[in-house]
Amino acid sequence: MKQNNSSPLRASMRRLAPLALILAGAVAAVAAYLRALDYPFISDDAIYLTENTKLAGLHLTELWRLFNEPYNSVFEFLPLRDLSYWLDMKLFGLNPAAFRLHNIILYLLCLPLVYATTSGLWRYFRPADAASAPWAAAAVAALFALHPSHAEAVVWVAGRKDVLSALFSLLALWLAVRAIREGGISIAYSAAALVALLAAMLSKATAVAVAPVIAMLWLAFWYGIPAPRRRRSLLLLPLSSLLLAACIALVFATINTQKVPIYFGVETVTRTLAILGWLARLAVSPESRHFFYPVFEDPYFYVMVALGAAVLAAVTAGAIMFLRKRSLEGFAGIAFLLLCAPSLQLVPYMPPSLVSDRFVFLAVWPAALLLVALSWRLKPAPRIAVLLVIALSWCFQNAERPRDWRSFDALADADLRAYPGYYMPALYKIITVQLPQGLYREANETASSVTIPEFRNILIELIETEHAVHVDAATSGDPREAMALLRKLGFSLRQWPAQSKWNLPVENFWGHCRDVFAAQWDDLSRQFPDNAPVRYNAGLWLLDLYNYKDAVAHLRVAAESQRLPESMRGAAFKNLGFALLRNGNVAEAEAPLRAALEQRIPDLRAHCLLAEVYKQTKRPEEAARAQASCPGRVTNDEISR
Repeated sequence: MKQNNSSPLRASMRRLAPLALILAGAVAAVAAYLRALDYPFISDDAIYLTENTKLAGLHLTELWRLFNEPYNSVFEFLPLRDLSYWLDMKLFGLNPAAFRLHNIILYLLCLPLVYATTSGLWRYFRPADAASAPWAAAAVAALFALHPSHAEAVVWVAGRKDVLSALFSLLALWLAVRAIREGGISIAYSAAALVALLAAMLSKATAVAVAPVIAMLWLAFWYGIPAPRRRRSLLLLPLSSLLLAACIALVFATINTQKVPIYFGVETVTRTLAILGWLARLAVSPESRHFFYPVFEDPYFYVMVALGAAVLAAVTAGAIMFLRKRSLEGFAGIAFLLLCAPSLQLVPYMPPSLVSDRFVFLAVWPAALLLVALSWRLKPAPRIAVLLVIALSWCFQNAERPRDWRSFDALADADLRAYPGYYMPALYKIITVQLPQGLYREANETASSVTIPEFRNILIELIETEHAVHVDAATSGDPREAMALLRKLGFSLRQWPAQSKWNLPVENFWGHCRDVFAAQWDDLSRQFPDNAPVRYNAGLWLLDLYNYKDAVAHLRVAAESQRLPESMRGAAFKNLGFALLRNGNVAEAEAPLRAALEQRIPDLRAHCLLAEVYKQTKRPEEAARAQASCPGRVTNDEISR
């Protein structure tokens, strides 16, 4: 009797043993993340939450609007992410602990899906070793739980989109695996997989990369069906996943207002390979994690290019293996490349760092799957040793990383220690921490540590103008010195570095400096609201920054002020008309443009703009007369000066 009772118990313990491995990994990860539970909101959290009055004011009956338009100031259309934020706001207010706890719960929900998806894939690709599936899947899930790159997405409240999108992506992948049947593909499970895929894409746009992974899996199964039983209609399923992703990608492309010109040059090839090398490194390396990673500035840049090329070659070889026979390693390699593809700058965008931990949040899964699949070729003892070393090294870094998120100052300091002289953490520390607190001496020290002279000089000029606007002008009551420094900084910021064409964090750096520059003009104008030259110059520089809406306010005050010198009045009215025209106020632009021609010293360039106004208001004869009076061919830049 005892023997009969103990046998089912031992069998049950054997079945549950792999789950204990996942539980251990989850407990270790959550213990690290809970240390950051009471940290304040950081950086982009303000855009999405603390300053997002639009989302906070949304009523229950208006939630459908989340699926109609962006609900944050960066025009990021992620309705399910914003819905989760709205729910937290209504239940807990702006309590950082509640938002982080929500992130942790979403993260924990990913783990059983990693286990179930991996187990199904293991049985499909390695049917002869199906008995190993529970332990292999548990090892992958435990490694996923312990990975140090996940700290950024889980601890940072703004990382919600990465965690939520990964949860729905893993659900879609699990359903896609469950859809595989001996005689075909289950329509019910495949439809559910597409719904989950849609949810993932509405949580973060980069989840479109999950669609080709699902399509690849279903195509592989279709090719594995004997020819007599192979139905071509089943090809509609992988095709539907790709079409769904294409439609959502088109929606995001239409809504996205950030357009980065495409640059054709060898740097774009080396950039992509270096990013791929970095992402592969972040996916498997036990090194310390950071917020900013230098890619082009890294002294080992070409080593990372070579690593990226090696990863691409290995994935190509894996794809050939995958096409010739069912290969789990080949599938994992292709899946890793596809999930990294949105971050490879194939379609350029402007991040502060070309690589980030959150970029590999989901890609960690195929990377861990590949490591486990390769280690399974070893005997049990060395296999366990290898996986244990990886797990412990990742666990150590995962435990260390959350402490850097206690403040943005600590986050920037960690990166400056890791990459001394790197301009991105220096910029962010100066403009988000030191200048708002009036720490000008400390800001100068941070700027002086930047190793690239061009960036160091810009930062020093930025600090000088900030001091002149907020201290010197406020104390003396005279804005002239501050205006001189602002004009000097403006001329410096007009010269974009050549490397900004391919090194997009440089463009991000320059863009942030120009934003601070615009804010400084705004602040000086608020200090001297009746000073016409201050308002006029502020409007001119805002035109140069394409900030037409704010330029209108300043130029209107300047043009209507009797204190503006007569020699400047014609240009002031002309520039006001230009700002209104570019801001979309076509009809309103006509009056100041006519006024520019009526001044004692008229600005004849107003004829060029009036011609444009007349064309847009369907008055061809007047447009022709105005065009005839336009002083030759002048560019928009020349018109707005």
